[in-house]
Formats: sequence, structure tokens, C-alpha cells
Amino acid sequence: AANKRYEDSKEIFLLAYHRAPIGKNILYRLIEVSLRMKDIQEAEEFYEEFLEIAPNDSTRYILNYKISKEKQVPLEQQIRILEEYKEKDAAAEYYSDTSGTERIAYITDNNDALLYRLGMIEEAEKSIILSTFDFNDDEAGQDILSALLNAADRGVDIRVIVDGISGFMDVQHNPWFLALDAHKNAQVRIYNPVNFLKPWDMQARLHDKYLIIDDQMYTLGGRNTTNLFLGDYSKGKNIDKELFVYETDPGKNMQNTSMSQLQTYFDSIWDSSDRKPCRGSRNGKKTVEKTEALKKHYKELQKKYPAAYEKQNWEELTFETNKITLLSNPIESENKEPWMWYSLHRLMMSGKQATIYTPYIICGREMYDDLSQLTDNNVSVEIITNDVAKGANPWGCTDYLNEKEKIWRTGVKVYEYMAPHSCHTKAVLIDDRMSIVGSYNLDMRSTYLDTELMLAVDSTELNAIIRKEAEHDKTFSKTMENGKYTYGENYKTKELSTGKKLFYATLRQIIKPLRRFL
Repeated sequence: AANKRYEDSKEIFLLAYHRAPIGKNILYRLIEVSLRMKDIQEAEEFYEEFLEIAPNDSTRYILNYKISKEKQVPLEQQIRILEEYKEKDAAAEYYSDTSGTERIAYITDNNDALLYRLGMIEEAEKSIILSTFDFNDDEAGQDILSALLNAADRGVDIRVIVDGISGFMDVQHNPWFLALDAHKNAQVRIYNPVNFLKPWDMQARLHDKYLIIDDQMYTLGGRNTTNLFLGDYSKGKNIDKELFVYETDPGKNMQNTSMSQLQTYFDSIWDSSDRKPCRGSRNGKKTVEKTEALKKHYKELQKKYPAAYEKQNWEELTFETNKITLLSNPIESENKEPWMWYSLHRLMMSGKQATIYTPYIICGREMYDDLSQLTDNNVSVEIITNDVAKGANPWGCTDYLNEKEKIWRTGVKVYEYMAPHSCHTKAVLIDDRMSIVGSYNLDMRSTYLDTELMLAVDSTELNAIIRKEAEHDKTFSKTMENGKYTYGENYKTKELSTGKKLFYATLRQIIKPLRRFL
């Protein structure tokens, strides 16, 4: 069945390629499909065509590596390809001296994030794509489900993909989600569903979070589809950042845009053998009841959030960028080559200063070596991460207690941020032009196991906005200098309870052999 799906996909991409022969994104997909069908010769032919039309595109290293791996060439050759990719100069690929066609807005507020989504979905005419790591049927989840169901009623094609962990815990056999999946214009699918007979497959997760509307706009960042991240429904919140991207010239000259790159990436996920149907009865009584409940909820949403249903001038809400580039990990549910970390490290090596936002830090030996290489090459690196007393991830907090001295020895400066709420932000700032925002945590799971997406944005305006936030957040942080902590002017110490101290003391011993999977 999987091979038949690849054959169908190949026919579609070939048709598209013959109609638009300059499409490097289509060639990328043809190479991938050929490799999945074990047709290495055809993959190599498409690869030669790719080199002709995009000789300077760094994607060629990824494709060359995939072909070499499938051919089972000697490991030394595969490693050489990866080293060439790491050493490639980042400037030409990620920066531009002129403005591009894609504009952005920077979304920091959870309520704004919900309103953006509702407004975007309301304006959809052809298609909606939603990818999320976590999707609950709480208030925020029902807001999104009701908006999607209404769009399906209007004839919009809806495709939703959810990670297998949330699929197992929240989505499968849940009538709220089945109400959407039962619609003729909607599909809800699960990435790498939980299979207790294959526990070794359960580690690789879909960590991407994005919403695409037609060929016109999308959001991408670290927000899941739950009360913790959307709306004002929960006292417990996560601080997060994401980008709204608006294409001012849809359908024209989009080969090198991030919109085109993201759509190609999604097609790869959707066509992969890791994508499975959502299980459950679509005709059951509860599903029918939830369908009616979602339709009623949509009418209530229009009254509750009237601003989201007004016609938006997206161009006025956004500002221009020079260039936006999508960074990603491999999509297969298996141990991964760290493409994302390679890209981030290469970009940081091209600058003089880098600021990293990450909820927690869990580095392996190679990552420690790369951080040391940055500081050895006079790149000033600082990391803003949650103070252990405020962090929401006990595994990350515990590992920091075990590893913080090793992190400090790399030469990076760590700001332990005591935020009002746990900080879930994932971002990298390089000098005064480059800002990178998305889903990647500075940990081994994001580096070697999960799918991840980040947007590399060449924009002095965005960089200045996030840097101003970073300077503010540093005043709420403590940092180790010369063997002792110094405290920002707004830092307020929060003592761990006795129970939490005992919990972390026990966990510090338990997690040591499990660090890679945290």
C-alpha cells in the first residue's frame, strides 16, 4: 500500500514538474519518492537536474547524503558530505541585500496567537494545513476545531497532522476530533502512532507547530494547540514566540520563498509511511453530538472574538524582511542526522555574537564541542533558559543541575531566567540582522530524534525587537561569573520546596543513562 502511494505521489510530482520545469522543490520531492521506491538511478538523475537549476542551494548536501546512504557508500564518504555542509558559508544562503515578498508579524501574546489563528482560518478559500505536537479538546482546542469544521463546510480542504503521543492520549477515539475527520473535506492524521509492540519506534516525535492558509500566509513557532499556549483560558501559561508570515505575491516567483519550502516539507510528512489514519467511529452518537456542538461553538466564537472575524489588512499588520529560510530536521521516525543543529551552528559561526533562547539545555558531547568551537572562534554566546525553580520540564531542570558546570566550561554565558511563567521560547539571535524562531530546543531530543522547524529571518527590525526582549529578560536572571552568581536587578529568588529538592536529588541519579531521550 505504501509503495502504491509513492507511485501515485511520483505521478503527481512528475506532472507538476513537466508543467513547471524550473521547480527545484518538485525535484526535491521526486528524489525523495524515488529513494523510497528504491529507484536509486532515477533519484540520481533527478539530483543532477537539481544541481543544474540550483547549484548553490545547500539542500544539495542533504539530497547527496540521502542518496549516498541509500547506496550504502562507505561511512567515510557520508561523513565527508556532512562536514562539507557544516563548513559551507551561511551568508549567501540566508541573507539578502534587498527586500523579499514575505512580510512578518511577531506574536508574543497567547490571546493574540488564538485571534490570529481564528482570523486566518476564517479567510481560507482553498486549503488549510495544521501541524501540531499537542492538540487537546480543551477550550482552545475546541475553538480551533470549530473554526476548522466551519471552513470545511465552506468547501476548504483541511489536513491536520498530530504527533503520535498526543494522538494516543488526546485525539484517537475522541469524538471532538472524529467530528472533524468525518467531514468529506477534512482529514485528521497521526504521525508515528504509539505502538507498544515496537517501543523502539516511540522515541521519534513530530515536534513541528505551524498553520498554513492557501498559498498566502502561515504561522510557525513553538505553540501547541492547547490552553497553555492559546487564549486566556488557563492560569498556568507558557511564554512563547512565533512568527506570522504573509506572502504579498502568492503564486508568482515563489520557488525560493519560505512558504514554498514549508509546503514542500509538509507534503513530505503527509506522503510518508509514518502518517496514519485517526482511529475511532465517525458515525457514532457521540461524534454526531460533537459535530453539532462545534457548529454551535463557532457561532459563539464570532460573538466572543468579533475582532478575529473582521476583514484583516495583513500587510498593515506586518513588516518587511530581506529573506526567510526554513530550517528542518529529517522527517523519518528514526534516529536523525542533526541537520537543524548543523544549520544553527553554521549560522552562529558566521557571526560575532549569538543569543539562544531555550526552555532547557540537554547537550551531548558533539553539541558541547560545537559550543566550545563557537567561543574558541571568538563568537560571544549567551543562553537564556528557565531557572530550575521556574522550569516546567523536570527532566530538563534535573539535567541542568547535573551538567551546568560542563555547560559553563564551553565558554557560553547562561542566564537562568526567573520569568512570571515558564518560558517555552525557542529562538537564536545572531548579530543585528538574523533571528531564528521555531520549535527547536537546545537538547539531544530536538537534535537527534524529533522533527523540528525553525525560520531563519534576515530582518534588522525583528532582531531589534527580540534583542530588546532579551535585555529585559536578563534583568530577571542570574548568571555564573568567576565562580559565583550575579543577579539581575529584577531577579527574585524562589526557594525549592523540601519535596522538590528530594525529587530532583532522586531524579538526578535516575536520568543519567537516559539523557538522550529526555
